[in-house]
Amino acid sequence: MLQQDEKTRALSPPPPLDVRQHALFLDLDGTLVDFAAHPEQVVASGDLRLLLQQLAHAMNGALAIITGRTVASADAVLDGALVHVAGVHGAEHRAGKTTERSFSDLSPVAAAVADATALIANGALDADIEDKGAALVLHYRRVPQFADAVRRAAGELAQRHGLNILEGKMVVELKLGQRTKANAVADFMSAQPFSGRTPIAIGDDITDEDAFRAVKEHGGDAILVGEARATVAAWRLPDTQAVSAWLQAGLTP
Repeated sequence: MLQQDEKTRALSPPPPLDVRQHALFLDLDGTLVDFAAHPEQVVASGDLRLLLQQLAHAMNGALAIITGRTVASADAVLDGALVHVAGVHGAEHRAGKTTERSFSDLSPVAAAVADATALIANGALDADIEDKGAALVLHYRRVPQFADAVRRAAGELAQRHGLNILEGKMVVELKLGQRTKANAVADFMSAQPFSGRTPIAIGDDITDEDAFRAVKEHGGDAILVGEARATVAAWRLPDTQAVSAWLQAGLTP
């Protein structure tokens, strides 16, 4: 069921980025970089890394990555190009040199990973496993015909181990805690250099809707990437290349 503020509609390209007034919250996969068969195969180009560094400098640091990846995984993709990164949908937060985590006991995820691995070994489940420590991700991009089976298995694993389910594009994530990308936006907006700026969130996935709603609550707006769907975003860009072009244009005086 759609939330009251979500609807499918034709969306126009966004107005220009204002590096003096805006704060940027960017998703990674599907927004800045294209998907690959496995997350470890994704690497940002040198041009994209340089663009992000230039934007962060122009915006006095008010640019953050908010991703489902861990902070370490985001750093691997971007070669550590940015200081401000929220990982695992806000469960990890880095605003300096230290990554803070909202969890301590990872044993429920470890047990779920072991069970999922056994299911795959026994032929009862066909999916690719990603162990984030604080979350288990079951990817079915390789086998989209088994989406329903993966969702059922994820539901059983989540119930067995007391984990929360978060669905995205061709993935089901079983995670610790209740934090979302909305929490990540709120954390960044509560401190400099983000505080006092108008936030803009850009993302492609359903999980990005939490960030979209959060920036709206802070007087900002959101940009959907990809095909039109039900969203709270006011603007849309068709693909990662269009996102890079829009960001690059923001550097032009």
